[in-house]
Amino acid sequence: MPPKRRAKSYLIITNISKRKNVKSLLLEAAAFGCSEIFVAGQKKFEFDPDAADGTDVPPQLGHHLRSGAMAITRFDGIEECVAHIRSMAGGGDLPGPVRIVGVEIDDGAIDVEDEPFEGDTAFMMGNEGQGMNEKQMNVCDGFVRIAQYGGGTASLNVSVAAGIVLHRFHHWSMSEG
Repeated sequence: MPPKRRAKSYLIITNISKRKNVKSLLLEAAAFGCSEIFVAGQKKFEFDPDAADGTDVPPQLGHHLRSGAMAITRFDGIEECVAHIRSMAGGGDLPGPVRIVGVEIDDGAIDVEDEPFEGDTAFMMGNEGQGMNEKQMNVCDGFVRIAQYGGGTASLNVSVAAGIVLHRFHHWSMSEG
């Protein structure tokens, strides 16, 4: 019997305002094995690693993207992005379609430490200041949160949070096979 295919992770970048955070999100997606990054809106950022007039892709990711190890797909808005994700199906012995999971401090969120993952998952991060907006939250199939044990902050930086969640998902997906 062939080995079970591990679950794939995807990252949705939308409603992120700081260039530094966008670059960090790209690096973390690559570091933790995301198959594809979906960019919804974000018109002020350039994601072509070969753009003559500058790019928001960190130089060390150029080869990674050109080789097809990871893809970046752009959409005009969140609606088109979600429609695309909903059209994707999990493969082989993985359950159903790709789930959209928001990373948000929400009453319905499950601690990422509990590994509440199910098959292929697209993670959506909130804005640096306001978190996820209502439109983003309405398209999510579920939410995860990162437990915090000190009182020094209300939330983590968006790229730090993404790194924690993507690392945990990658670890979980490797143990599922």
